[in-house]
Amino acid sequence: MTLAQRLLVATLLLTVVTTVTLGFGVREAWRRTEEERFREQGSAAFQRLEKQLGVAVRDLPELVEPLCKHDPMVDSALVGLKAKDLDSRRLSLSLRVPELMKALRLDELVLVTSEGEILGAGHADGLVGKRDKKLAERIGGGAARVRATEPPLAIEAGCLLRDRENKRLWVGLYAARHLDPMLQTTAESLGVRLSLQRPAPGNDMVTAVNVAELGGMTLFASQSRVPLTRALQALDSAIIVIGAGSFGAALLIALLLSRGLARPIVKMAAQARAVVGGEPKPVQGEGGKELVELADAFNQAIADLTQLRKRLAATERIAARREIARRVAHEIKNPLAPIRAAVETLRRLRARDDPAFDEYFDEATRTVLEEVTRISNIVSEFTRFARLPPPNPSPIELSDVARKVVNLHASSGAKLDLAVSPIPVVNADPDQMVQVLTNLIQNAIDAARASAEPQVLVSLSAHGADRVRLTVRDNGPGVPAELRERLFEPYVTTKPEGTGLGLAIVHRIVVEHGGEITHADAAGGGAEFTVILPIAGPTLLAEAPAPSSV
Repeated sequence: MTLAQRLLVATLLLTVVTTVTLGFGVREAWRRTEEERFREQGSAAFQRLEKQLGVAVRDLPELVEPLCKHDPMVDSALVGLKAKDLDSRRLSLSLRVPELMKALRLDELVLVTSEGEILGAGHADGLVGKRDKKLAERIGGGAARVRATEPPLAIEAGCLLRDRENKRLWVGLYAARHLDPMLQTTAESLGVRLSLQRPAPGNDMVTAVNVAELGGMTLFASQSRVPLTRALQALDSAIIVIGAGSFGAALLIALLLSRGLARPIVKMAAQARAVVGGEPKPVQGEGGKELVELADAFNQAIADLTQLRKRLAATERIAARREIARRVAHEIKNPLAPIRAAVETLRRLRARDDPAFDEYFDEATRTVLEEVTRISNIVSEFTRFARLPPPNPSPIELSDVARKVVNLHASSGAKLDLAVSPIPVVNADPDQMVQVLTNLIQNAIDAARASAEPQVLVSLSAHGADRVRLTVRDNGPGVPAELRERLFEPYVTTKPEGTGLGLAIVHRIVVEHGGEITHADAAGGGAEFTVILPIAGPTLLAEAPAPSSV
């Protein structure tokens, strides 16, 4: 991923994360604020209701007690009850109770005797004439209380007017005020619903409190979540719109910034590639101060490397000439010893006219000629290595070249197998490819002869999308450990009659084709040489680097 793409992705990611985090935070803050506001409304409703209940509980007995003491209706009822003359009074009493209930703004008012007979009821005409012992038992006591045993919920109070002579004979008033209107009025003023029963689970926010004025009963305040949900949905839509706008703006800004930042870097990279592929020349830094400093540092490094490369090249050339001179001198010095010994022996035999001169002359001259031939071969191989021409690539079928070389060595005495997988046409020098295959196969055959059943396997296959792999494997004794690091150097060989230039020539050809050659121990014993060649052929002719060994 390029720097511009990373900047673009980072900017967009930061925008998305910031928008989502901010939107979620605002949404949650609004939700918590609304829920807190609901709890405050519920608390205010409870406080107001408690205050109203306190007033109602205090005022109701004060309203009822004077009626029993001073109202003529109650006195008339007690007189009629004592004289057993209620029939003449029932009509007036039943009409008076509803009027009195309306005047006092009560929800219930009942006139009842000590025997439980209802003489008048302001809230229900059907109760008149009936007997209700329980109602008679609830009258008295003076203090108001909450009626929760039967609906509707109400605050009740009562008073008694007893006969002075017969205390068991009395007439009483039962008064009640319903709480539902009070709850509804209080709730509507604060925008909540109050009830004694918990609302069914759903889309409601609910809070509860124990009300002492209701005898410790639990009162529930609820409010629908629908308005809050709709408001949150509207907020979500606004956040999405704002986020989309922010994302688009961030995308545009990030594109402009990434292009402005990447353009000078890409240009500098192109200049750096040109420097690597051609003559060293300074690169031009553009953009920010950091890029200018980078260009200056790069130019200084290129200048230092150029000087270092020149010094290193000169040093390497001197070292290479010394090494070649040492190796050539060593190779030529070896056959000079038997030549000198043969000539000195001939001179001694000739000086003393030894009869064995003629017999030894033939052997000595043969030795001299053999060693001279060996010196000539060494010089020829060295000359060929030194004058190896650069590759002349052309499209070739590498599999056909491999079959041709394998067929030429088919009668070598070793079992020679060829495994070819489909590969594309390779751009390479056909003659040099023959030379590579010939050297590797001949070396493998020579090494495999040390085995009871010499075998050599040559395989050719694709290596990735743009390269091919050539492998030559034998079942010989393998390469000695002390030679593995110098295997591709000139004059390194394990064969008595070898010059040690075969693998050096192969290495140079492979490298000049832009490939690489490696050595590894074969599975089950033996040696394995692998050549990797680019399909496109050589791109840059350069001096062969040090080979690698696996």
